Formats: sequence, C-alpha cells, structure tokens
Amino acid sequence: MDCHEIEFSAKNSKNRISNAMGILEPAVLFRMLAFALHMMGAKRKTIAGLVKMPEESVKTTIRVIMRDGFQAFFDRRKTELFTTPEVQLPSKKVSIRIEDEMIVVDLNSDMENLIIPAAHKIQARTILLTLMNSGLISAHEIALILEISDAHCRQLANKLICNDVGEILIDKRVGQLQNFKVGPTQKAEIIRQFAARAVTGHSISSDVITELVNDQTKASLSSRTIRWHMNKFGLTSIKNTLPELVKELKKNS
Repeated sequence: MDCHEIEFSAKNSKNRISNAMGILEPAVLFRMLAFALHMMGAKRKTIAGLVKMPEESVKTTIRVIMRDGFQAFFDRRKTELFTTPEVQLPSKKVSIRIEDEMIVVDLNSDMENLIIPAAHKIQARTILLTLMNSGLISAHEIALILEISDAHCRQLANKLICNDVGEILIDKRVGQLQNFKVGPTQKAEIIRQFAARAVTGHSISSDVITELVNDQTKASLSSRTIRWHMNKFGLTSIKNTLPELVKELKKNS
C-alpha cells in the first residue's frame, strides 16, 4: 500500500487519537496503530518512535498479533473479556424511562420492572452500564438518562469491563464539595430560586439554578456545587409535592 499521495493532518491526527482514547485504552490504541504502520511497510524503528514503544516491544506486539489474531491487541490477562459469548439476547431489548424520580427499567418480559432511585447515581450507573455492555440498551438511551454525552457513556462502559465500580464510577474529586464558596446568601438563593421555579412549573435544572444564583449573589459557583447543595438540602425530593402544598395552603386560606 503506497501512502505517499495521501495528505496527513497532524491536527486531525491529534484530535482523533484523543477521541479514540475515550473509547479504547491507550495501550490498545497504540498496538493497533503500530500494527497498521507495520502493514503499510514502515520500519520497526520508525514505528517505535511514532507510537512511543520500545522497538523490541513493537516486534513482539506484531509477532503476537500475527500469531493470535484480534485478541492480541488487548491485555493478555483480560482477553477473556473480549470473547464473544455464545448466548441468545432477548428478541426485545430493555427500555428505560424516568418516572417520579425513579429510573424504570422495563425488562420486556413477565418479570417486574427494575426500579432504581434516580438520586442513587452510582447504583444507577452500575446497573445501566452493565445492561449496555450486555447489549440490552443503547449508549444513547443511557446517556440521556444519566445526563452525560454518548461518548462519555461509552467510555465509562468500556472501563467498567476491565475495572470494578469503585475505580471507575465513584467520583473521588472533593474540591468542589467544600462549603467555603457557598455562604448563607448563596444557600438562601438556591432555596429561593428552586422553590419559586418549582411552584410555577419552570425548569429547576442545576444549570439554570446556577446561572440565577450566580447572577443574584455575584458568585461564581459551578453547576456541580449547586447540584450537590440541592441534593444536600433535599430539594429534588420535594419538587413534585411543593406545588401541591402551595395549592392546598391557598385553598385553606
């Protein structure tokens, strides 16, 4: 294969490799690139420099791939994870929806639906991503429920194949969880905006509340911080009952 007439873009290459790393482990991706370059006639020394692997590792990688085939691209300790199980998937796939602060997983069978509290983020992600890896739900459907991008959804699902829940899904970042930026004024504004919008039927998403709170208090809080405080105050659990309470109070007065 002669590639001299092909125009290569360093910028596009960088972007595409970065995107691919969201789906594939870097080691797997670079083994694929090394093998492709080998197939195109590049010398092992040149390949080693491009994919940042020792020349001897490139030689070994190519030899093992030629011997064992596709599975050799992956970690030899994990190859069993990439074999195709001989199972029959149900004719109807699972469907999911949000219903009264619950994630409802309709198994399309005689079994009861699976109910997951939407507020239980780790539990929901674990179950839904496992169903995705089993081929029962699409990445797009899960991404909508979890409010993440399709690419991020596939990235998490791929990592969950090779790692346990604690390593992948539990957020170990703690910087934004601290209260030093959120004083009484910001807390009161969070509650005020949430209550007013919930009662009047307006959006109470963390992005909207964040923008309003920052505008009213001249703060620079992130959506993640606002969302954490909304959950801490228990606001999300009263969004449906608050309008009903207001109506009842008006009626009795």
